[in-house]
Amino acid sequence: MSTYVLDPAVREQLKARSNWQGWLALAKDYGLMVLAFAISALWPSPLTWLLSILLLCGVHVGLAILTHEAAHRSLFANTRLNEWIGQYLCALPNFNHMTMYRTYHMAHHRHAGTAEDPDLVMVERYPIARASLRRKLLRDLTGQSGIRFLIGTVGMTAGYWKFQQNGIVEKLEYPTPQRFADYAARFIANGGGWSIAWQFAIGGVLAAFGHGELYLLWALAYLIPFPFFMRIRVLADHGAVHDLHSRNPLEHARSTQANWIEKLLLAPHNEHYHLEHHLMPSAPHWNLPKLHAILVRDGVIPAANQATSMLDVLRRVTH
Repeated sequence: MSTYVLDPAVREQLKARSNWQGWLALAKDYGLMVLAFAISALWPSPLTWLLSILLLCGVHVGLAILTHEAAHRSLFANTRLNEWIGQYLCALPNFNHMTMYRTYHMAHHRHAGTAEDPDLVMVERYPIARASLRRKLLRDLTGQSGIRFLIGTVGMTAGYWKFQQNGIVEKLEYPTPQRFADYAARFIANGGGWSIAWQFAIGGVLAAFGHGELYLLWALAYLIPFPFFMRIRVLADHGAVHDLHSRNPLEHARSTQANWIEKLLLAPHNEHYHLEHHLMPSAPHWNLPKLHAILVRDGVIPAANQATSMLDVLRRVTH
């Protein structure tokens, strides 16, 4: 298993980037956003509001994954387009910052399977007791995780805390005392102003159609189901795998099958093929199913790293 090598010609094919595929992926997320708002605007009711929140959460997850794709420089074939779209149309609507995320995430890929992996802290204790996982998921579903996540993201953008997405809080030190104005200026310089502008733009467009109150659905989707779904995604990617401390991606990452609902909400853009992504980070997301088929044909994925669904993942990470 450790000596498995992809055919060089196949690798070149799988690395091929495509501008039209990038635009298609982006259109899917923004089209889903329009659909989610339209459902509640046309048929307002508690049921449609809940459905819209879930769909809008799928948009948040999708944009986060496209930010990840752009951070790998594989969303668009055109480099400048990749950087601009990744930052302004994917990261900033989610209060994220693509280049800061890239620095953090590349460390995860360089050190995956070692103690230096910054994401290790999120998965190294799994499997855990079911009651413990329930408490974590309850914090997500009551908005506690989402509020902490938003505060942390704003603070990291402002340079108050070091940018990292593993829950570790590390205050940054500066040669001179920092005032609120200094952090505010850094927040704006790092794109935070654009993130706020995005919120006003979404609310403004909704208000122009007479439904400004529906912006609350976008905010609630970010604060409640978004952290819940992202926690499950992290567990699906690396939780309770064959060998978390192996440098071999076939052993420290997981490939998960996903039904259409899971693909819509938890794993858009083929994110569930995470083992395949770690084995070949340069492959755009639309080529990951092809890589998965090759690995299945060659029989090189350990059974522990093949989950049949997200529910199967939750069973594997608890005892």
